[in-house]
Amino acid sequence: MNQYNISFELASVFFMVISIACLVLMRRKRTERYKKFLILMIVVLCGLVFDILGALTIYHGKELPYMVVSLANTLYFFFAALSGHAYLSYTEVFVGEMSAIDKVMSKVNLLLVVVYTLVLVANIWTGWIFYFDEDMNYMFGPVHYLCYIPTFYFITYGFAYALIHHKNLELRETLSFSGFVFIIFGTLIQSLMFPSTLLTFFFGTIGVIIILLFLETPDYAHLQETLIELDACKIQVEKSKRIKSEFLQSISREIKTPMTTVLGMDEMILRESNDEYITGYARDIATAAGSLMETINKILDYSDIEAGRLEIVKAPYKIETLVRDVFKTCQPAAEKKGLDLNCDLGSLVPEMLVGDCVRIRQIMLNLIGNGIKFTSSGRVSMYVGAKEIDSKNVMLEIRVSDTGIGIREEEIGGIFGSFDRSGDVQARSGERLGLGLAIVSKLTDMMDGEVRVQSEYGKGSEFTVTIPHKIAEDSDLIDDSDKSMSSSDAAEAGPLFKAPKAKVLIVDDNDINRVLEAMLLKETEVQTNQVAGGKEMLEELSRISYDVVLLDHIMPDMDGVEAMKRARQIERVKNAGTSFIAITANALTGARDEYIRQGFDDFVSKPINGRRLEEAIMKRLDKNVIEWSRN
Repeated sequence: MNQYNISFELASVFFMVISIACLVLMRRKRTERYKKFLILMIVVLCGLVFDILGALTIYHGKELPYMVVSLANTLYFFFAALSGHAYLSYTEVFVGEMSAIDKVMSKVNLLLVVVYTLVLVANIWTGWIFYFDEDMNYMFGPVHYLCYIPTFYFITYGFAYALIHHKNLELRETLSFSGFVFIIFGTLIQSLMFPSTLLTFFFGTIGVIIILLFLETPDYAHLQETLIELDACKIQVEKSKRIKSEFLQSISREIKTPMTTVLGMDEMILRESNDEYITGYARDIATAAGSLMETINKILDYSDIEAGRLEIVKAPYKIETLVRDVFKTCQPAAEKKGLDLNCDLGSLVPEMLVGDCVRIRQIMLNLIGNGIKFTSSGRVSMYVGAKEIDSKNVMLEIRVSDTGIGIREEEIGGIFGSFDRSGDVQARSGERLGLGLAIVSKLTDMMDGEVRVQSEYGKGSEFTVTIPHKIAEDSDLIDDSDKSMSSSDAAEAGPLFKAPKAKVLIVDDNDINRVLEAMLLKETEVQTNQVAGGKEMLEELSRISYDVVLLDHIMPDMDGVEAMKRARQIERVKNAGTSFIAITANALTGARDEYIRQGFDDFVSKPINGRRLEEAIMKRLDKNVIEWSRN
């Protein structure tokens, strides 16, 4: 007759019942991980119960039916293997990363549990693993040690699985998973050192409690679940931001396309009409359309900043030229409201700096434009100065002040937010800070600068932007910012050149855009032809040699980039040295470099400015073709 010491496992039952109760009563979400751990605890508790019942039935074997004794011990071995499988399942869910092989192995492991169960059932009649003699003494079968293999395999596999994916686990988690390996030590100690003491599930209980205390306690588990929720929220927020950005871009470009036609046709009116009233109306249209295009560009810039697509491109530039250009751009709006506009450049500012002059200009325009909007009388002033950082670097300071309505102290902290409307006066006036200051703030941050604001409500505001700059060491700046003209200026100035022998092919799927480009080139007397897509362009270039091709980027039948690359393979194009100029709504910083990299010779952004179009074509024409030029 066999007698076992069950005191360790009796104590373990008490601890397991308390632990399960604590886990169930915790205010936690019933996640898959929670369910798997609860199953593990229940299986270990069942293993404890049947281990104790097995020992008791062996002790009272002669008093109990054979089937009861055999079944109790069979269930002990079954739950021993099942606890290992439950540990493995919990590990897989905790790690949360399963490859295709892992998923296959998961099914294989489940199949092993089923096969082992059938072996245990067969053992009741065969005695392969264990049996009872005539005196109901527990006896080892010929393959007795087979009963330990599934348990050892599942636990070892689970621990190895955790180690393989240790990059997803913290040290605390990895060490906690090692706790359940104690069940193997308990089995070995019981088998080799204390055969009359039940220790297998006692050590299994220790492993479960270690996991409970270190991984499944309310604080740590809640932290883990919160982090998972935060990750999910972050993904959702990023998705929402991306959708918003794409929506804004789509809407803005949908508006920008017809606005290209409006501005282009308006420029033609200014060029060809001699009626003072009509040209006056046309100038008003140009002003209003320009304001709308400014808003559209702000929306595009802001969406690109939020999406991380906008890059800072640093190059040498003349600060004096930039300040003069900004003054010329903003002066008409100031004069219209009867305001004095002053733009001063400090004497200590280096002649040439290295920075993103496009974004610096944008900051200046937004700050001055904002000042003009909210100033009804008085002046708007911009001062540009510099403070030396070291012999090679300076801190550029842009200070814009106005005598406008000012900002309330409690509203200053929120004026750099997107779509902000600060103050009732602004709201009643129909003006708003909108995206301008939000873009200023974000651009300044991207250039490692700082924005400060001082304001007294009713008296005015002062915005100060400081941005570090490198002093240019050479004078290779190509600065043509002062060459840009408005539509009305270009209309009055006339064409840059005349080239009656030059041939220009216009490629655009939009009929109005094709006509507009041809009309804008009318005074240059170049010969123009029009096609509606990439395939037609390839056929045309195969028949006739052209000097320049104006190629729209986005077309339904063939992308402009692909069409250009195919065209360059045509022998006639190679011999004629045809130049390709991209026509696109993409006006972002760096767009020109990207189109040049793709293989284009130049790039003109929409809405198309007649002067800019003439300049691009003139650069690409052979001097022998140009009969007259302004230069």
